[in-house]
Amino acid sequence: MPMSRRAALAGLAAAPLLSPSILQAQGSAAPWPTRPLRLVIPFPPGGASDLLGRLMAERIGAFLGQPVVVENRGGAGGLVAAEYCARQPGDGYTLFQGTQATQVFNKHLYHRLNYDPDRDFTPLGTIASVAYVLSVNPQVPASNVAELIAHARAHPGRVNYGSSGMGSGMHLATHIFAQIAGGDMVHVPYRGAGPAVTALVAGEIQLMVDLVPNCLPLVRAGSLKAFAVGLPERTPLLPETPTFGEFGIADFDIPSWFMMVATGSPPPEVTVRLAAAVDAAVTDATFADRLAAVAAAPMRTPRAQLPAFLAQENARWTQIVRSANVKLD
Repeated sequence: MPMSRRAALAGLAAAPLLSPSILQAQGSAAPWPTRPLRLVIPFPPGGASDLLGRLMAERIGAFLGQPVVVENRGGAGGLVAAEYCARQPGDGYTLFQGTQATQVFNKHLYHRLNYDPDRDFTPLGTIASVAYVLSVNPQVPASNVAELIAHARAHPGRVNYGSSGMGSGMHLATHIFAQIAGGDMVHVPYRGAGPAVTALVAGEIQLMVDLVPNCLPLVRAGSLKAFAVGLPERTPLLPETPTFGEFGIADFDIPSWFMMVATGSPPPEVTVRLAAAVDAAVTDATFADRLAAVAAAPMRTPRAQLPAFLAQENARWTQIVRSANVKLD
């Protein structure tokens, strides 16, 4: 039955009134996130890295209005978790607590890496740092960095330093000091930080540049001597311990850091929201106090500054890995 002229005109008149609502319905998207997120931590439960991740998960979840479920995937110094996360969707629902090793070291240590830290992840912001400290066995005849360097040079090839393994942050950090000191120091790698610290206390090795949390109780107990910290200023945790800079050793501000990344390439609006959540977590008033319990500190690098930060880190550690002549495959 043909439409009447009156009905046609009524339909045309109603069209402008209906179109905006239709367009609004078509253009509106569901609020993100609509379900819980995951945060993959590349270490087993219970350590400082696990605590850091859980603090971040709690605060990110509060900001986004959705729970963030922590998933621990330890193994191979973070390699297992990084490879797993590199295969996850880029929808913003999976976060990875990247480390200096997973995001920088590994690309220079392995000829073939089963993930690309630059292409497989979207950086959201740095979150925390842990300082290195030069720890020395009390039997070493030296009372400060200058005397230790003199001792090493006077006994070439007879001073040993330990690490948690070839290519680890401890290895590379102590390698830097060994280059500065001279004396042909000998590297003794162990399977983890715990065995290395035990060997240092026992006198099997003479020194090690280790993370402050690993050595702090032993330094306070007198089982180890702390000669210098790798920070621009002294740390309240070891107020009597000088910085490397106080001995004229420049460029030793090399903290171990952690970074929050999203898997894949989430939509821009999701990335912006995630970065804001990370930034809010790091600047939370209680975050620093909780980190202090594990000798860590907040480290805030806004997302806009991350490309320059990562470029600087890669340039620095490329040279260090080359000078250490380390390849892990």
